[in-house]
Amino acid sequence: MGRGVKLFRVLGIQISLDYTWFIVFGLVAWSLAQGYFPITIPGLTTFTYILVGIISAALLFACVLIHELSHSYTSNKLGLDVKEITLFIFGGVAHLTKEPEDPITELKIAVAGPAASVALAATFWLLMHLAAAISAEPVLSAVFGYLAMINMVLVVFNLIPGFPLDGGRILRAIWWKKTGDLQKATQVASQVGKGFAVLLIGFGFFQIFMGNFIGGLWMIFIGMFLQQAADSSYKQLLVKKTLETIKVGDAMTRNVVTITEDSTLSTVVEKHFFGYHFVGFPVSSVRQAHDTSDGRITGMLTLNNVRLIPKEQWDTTLARDVMDNISPDAILRPEDNAMDALSRMISLDIGRLLVMDNGKLVGIITRRDIMKLMEFKADLGV
Repeated sequence: MGRGVKLFRVLGIQISLDYTWFIVFGLVAWSLAQGYFPITIPGLTTFTYILVGIISAALLFACVLIHELSHSYTSNKLGLDVKEITLFIFGGVAHLTKEPEDPITELKIAVAGPAASVALAATFWLLMHLAAAISAEPVLSAVFGYLAMINMVLVVFNLIPGFPLDGGRILRAIWWKKTGDLQKATQVASQVGKGFAVLLIGFGFFQIFMGNFIGGLWMIFIGMFLQQAADSSYKQLLVKKTLETIKVGDAMTRNVVTITEDSTLSTVVEKHFFGYHFVGFPVSSVRQAHDTSDGRITGMLTLNNVRLIPKEQWDTTLARDVMDNISPDAILRPEDNAMDALSRMISLDIGRLLVMDNGKLVGIITRRDIMKLMEFKADLGV
């Protein structure tokens, strides 16, 4: 699910690092070691500054993780399934399998992150004063002071009312509650988000002009990121609303080619993969291929399954031996909508789902099927 490094699980949620995280971690640690702490607590050794910078950067991202975990924990409590959080170059993102269905749920989820950051800021502020009172060594107090300050900066930044920041989600929830129109609310919050992004980019160029090249460059990068995120968030909503109007039966591929459980891999490769150029085939328990009326679908055989088996074993390995079992979540009905199909594919991390009607296989739907139908609708202006 995306690129990066999987770390551990918290509250049943997978925590991952995008590769870009290592870049910003190094930059933050370096800036703290070379700039912030030498000014705040002068007179220490270079090694001490580097060590304190690394520890502070790690604690900063721990705070970002707690912020995202607060969103995710609230989401799971409210029935939205969050399975993964990824930390990346501009912070963190929780991977929602579906969006909130009402403004109150949206508001509760949006508020949870800033509330956690406020609690962290207050905790580190108390620890700063406690460390200053019981120890003459200023390092610990300086680290706690930095963490208290940076958590409040995160609160203020995230509460800016521009989508997809937390403040933008709060604005969307309020507008959604007031008008009952999610699309309009998202459009308004996205426009505010893009407006703020433009201001941030302009301020970045001003900072560069005034001599603060690194700070200005960060402002420009963050502004460009927010502008793209605000625009794509609104487009995603439009795609979602369109997909919800499309039935699986209208997007699926009919007359599905199947294979039998007792087919050898060599036969399947020669007659099916090379013959039809599909990357996966349903596996049937019946003896006659293409006839599923008297049998049942027992699995799915994909190119990845075949690749795991050495070629010299293809003549003796049967489809049933290497096929993937089919979970109930991987089966749809013709009347289900395409958005539900796409959400399940993303959640299960698979590229195709079976479509069954009264226990009979009537089609198969893939991400490509959905995207092609969306392209047709866009080209025709529908």
